Amino acid sequence: MDNFEVYGSWWIPGGAPTTGKLSFSEKGPVLTLYGALLSQEVPGGELSGPAEWGTLPLIHGRDEQQRSITLLGAFGMTSQWPEITEQTFDAELAVIGDHLMDADFSGIRSDFDYLADWVGAPPVSKRQKEPRATLIDDKIAECVSTTWGDASLAIRSGVIGSSDEAHVSVRRWCAFSAESGSPQRWSELLESYLRPFHDLLLLSLGRELRMRDVELRPEGSEEWMSAYFRTLAPGSVVESSISSYRAPTLLTAEDSPVPLSELLPRWFDLYQDRQTVIALLHAPLYAPFTYSAHRYASFFQSLEAYHRVKKNEFGSKDVSKQEHGARVKLVVSALDAAGLPQDHVQWAKNVIQGRNDKSLKEQIVDVVSSTGKLGQRILAAVPDFPTLVYNARTGVSHGGADKGPSATQRYWCGEVLLWLMRVRLLQDLGITDSDARALRNTRFQDSLKQLSIGM
Repeated sequence: MDNFEVYGSWWIPGGAPTTGKLSFSEKGPVLTLYGALLSQEVPGGELSGPAEWGTLPLIHGRDEQQRSITLLGAFGMTSQWPEITEQTFDAELAVIGDHLMDADFSGIRSDFDYLADWVGAPPVSKRQKEPRATLIDDKIAECVSTTWGDASLAIRSGVIGSSDEAHVSVRRWCAFSAESGSPQRWSELLESYLRPFHDLLLLSLGRELRMRDVELRPEGSEEWMSAYFRTLAPGSVVESSISSYRAPTLLTAEDSPVPLSELLPRWFDLYQDRQTVIALLHAPLYAPFTYSAHRYASFFQSLEAYHRVKKNEFGSKDVSKQEHGARVKLVVSALDAAGLPQDHVQWAKNVIQGRNDKSLKEQIVDVVSSTGKLGQRILAAVPDFPTLVYNARTGVSHGGADKGPSATQRYWCGEVLLWLMRVRLLQDLGITDSDARALRNTRFQDSLKQLSIGM
């Protein structure tokens, strides 16, 4: 979603138009008006009450290129004072392509950094027609088509271009789309389909990448329309090969042992169950400008969240209920025998009765060991890895960071945790050899080496 600025006429449905400017940046769509948007009579031309602020469901516009534009959820001052000649509305969404009368959409699609390479989209196809003439094939290729629930999911690629008397420009496009069987708000489509797919790419490639041009399909329409909304994204990404020996890639559609038509719905199912785990793991990739301490805390919290999600498999208790009851009774008896005041004994009993949870270090060992050969390799290279990452977490979350691992050690702990959790989630997805993939990756090998050197 590139920044832009357009001038045009703006009005609410059924109202009179006024002039203004629509701009889009990291702040989202902002409409600046140079006249009255709402007709409101003020007796005697004087202020009749306090300013009122609110959200207008729809604002329509037409820019200098005669494009129809709809703004949804525009917040601003809804009272009109005679002396005000300029006012601003912050919109949730700007849609270019038509004047919509409601906020229901049936489809959403977007291209992403690296998507074409990840899915193995065909290159631009061209053939020589004559010695000085070349034909470009603009046929749309369907890389995958499948369903999840009542939604149709697809990845397609093709060629788009422009030309004039001086030049011709052609480029390949590749986009993921989701078309729902029931109309939804645009934000629901974003969170239900685009966000999970974005996370699949992040998990597979292990690097920052952007959701780029987003389009929406209004309910009852066959047309796709450009959409602009406020979102957090890394800066411009200089794309490099996802298959080089230095790439942190663990999975592509082409090397997946699970066909992509099965992988996508399986991922969306897994995402619903692991959403918190994934959100914490990928937060630093969505916002790479975060401080290293926050980055580490996010990776570690992802591991904690994973253990909670899988508590039935790992077990959440230190010992059985019967064993815990017996040891509580033993401790209380010892305190009584020592002659401590009864209120002290009762306090101790109240505390230890409810403390039968696994220790955090044990939880770390559970998750590390569950990754198979990867976990074995980590513990062989850094035997104190559970203690190290625990101490780093304590320093970040509870202060006293100077008493734990150094900032450099914490950084490499975080990098190894990222690899660990990526492998664990891919294993849950059915990529059973993801631990072996990580072990072969030079980026993982280097991260583990750097961590072991600092011990």
